[in-house]
Amino acid sequence: MNQSTQTNKPKKNRLGVTQKKSLWFILLMLIPALYGIFRYVFINVNSILIAFSDASTGEVTLRYFRDLFEEMGRSDSTIFKALLNTFKFFGVGVLKLFLSYIIAYFLYKKILLYKGFRFLFFLPSLVAPVVNITIYVRIIGVNGAIHQLTGYAENFPALLSNADTTILMILLYDLLFAGLGANFLILLGAMNRIPTEILESGKMDGCSAWREFWQLITPLVWDNFSTLLVLALTKIFTASGPILYFTGGQGDPYTLTFWIYDKVRDSTYNYPAAVGLFFTVIGIPIVFGVRWIAKKVNPEVAY
Repeated sequence: MNQSTQTNKPKKNRLGVTQKKSLWFILLMLIPALYGIFRYVFINVNSILIAFSDASTGEVTLRYFRDLFEEMGRSDSTIFKALLNTFKFFGVGVLKLFLSYIIAYFLYKKILLYKGFRFLFFLPSLVAPVVNITIYVRIIGVNGAIHQLTGYAENFPALLSNADTTILMILLYDLLFAGLGANFLILLGAMNRIPTEILESGKMDGCSAWREFWQLITPLVWDNFSTLLVLALTKIFTASGPILYFTGGQGDPYTLTFWIYDKVRDSTYNYPAAVGLFFTVIGIPIVFGVRWIAKKVNPEVAY
């Protein structure tokens, strides 16, 4: 009896020490989490209060929302143009997601030199944006590569200083130079998890390449693709490009987020807070609605 009691005591002590260490670890990890939650709540609550406060008197007002609706109704207003540019960048982001899906499929089928293509498609994401932008500007800018190749001298268009072409050039950069990110790697990983027996069964049944892509692979990776699509939709009102890098803050090639940044930089808070709050309220049901539709279109498939 004494021996069994003595052998059990160290186990209880060791278990108690382990529990204490786990408790201390959890408490230490809670500190940055609580700090982040506090900052998030404080900043957002403060932004909501500012949106309904008059900048001069501090009284409760809806004037900034009225100003927003008025500007959105005029096609020549800055907000209207910024919203239009935001939708353009959002469209490019969605297009890149679909391109990532197609590229992932061809890499999954192990086309010739697929390993090299996989590296090339991910390479822009490894290079610093400043480097990519510098190369791009050297190509399209005055006295750049296109300037030299086309033989223009004095009449070469200043693409990055013209309000009509600046956004178009930044959109092209976002599509061609910014890279596809990790989306195609995530989708490629999902495709590689598909059991080969499913595809082999499809081939035995006479399934064509298109039917394999559309009716076998797409339903099996739909959960991953729809998640990436919902994440892309969260940027429907916040999509933007490296405008500050290209313009240095000069001119008016605005998106909503860059317009808010520019206003806050000039110490204007109330109106940008109202704009951010309005589009946040509009964006939340859109994102959750699309997520609900995606689940209805094709339920999750386990394999």
